[in-house]
Amino acid sequence: MEYWDEKLLEAKRELEYQKHTTLQTGMYAGEELFTFSWWDLPQSQIRIQLPDQFVEMPEPVRAVKYPSKEAPKYIWTSLDSTVNICFNVIPMVLKDGELGDMIGYFRDALQNINPSVTVRNQKETMTRQGNEMCWFEYKGHHLDGQTYDRVYLIRMRKCVLHGTFICLERDRHPWERIAEQIFLAVEENL
Repeated sequence: MEYWDEKLLEAKRELEYQKHTTLQTGMYAGEELFTFSWWDLPQSQIRIQLPDQFVEMPEPVRAVKYPSKEAPKYIWTSLDSTVNICFNVIPMVLKDGELGDMIGYFRDALQNINPSVTVRNQKETMTRQGNEMCWFEYKGHHLDGQTYDRVYLIRMRKCVLHGTFICLERDRHPWERIAEQIFLAVEENL
């Protein structure tokens, strides 16, 4: 037999979650409410809303989790380092429609390096500011275990923003919608 106080608490929790569904109001991942602030990508005109609870990944952690010289230049991470949002600026100008080819090269390179990777849900869309954006997702394997990974490319006026989102596979569902909102909100100062 269910108790009314449990139902009341569940209804209150659901109402609280419904109030926090955007980057402006904050978003829940599990039981934790994440708030967001704008961050200017150094030496670019690009702005990104990132969780206030994240930090730039410390160099000792970065050296272990991303030892390759091809590691992303900017890595923001949760305090337990299980959720990472990474960025690189690629200094190239693309024409309309060329971003789809570029994301295909990224996907093919990933699968050539690791044939066990199965790419899912490749999409082409636009950011809220109107920049062309492509992304795909796959299950990866990192130091923390099986991960949910998304690779983003966003065509800007004078460059391409390469973004990667990584979290543990078990945390995928709350974080995939947060990642989507973060990348849809990327802006370029004009």
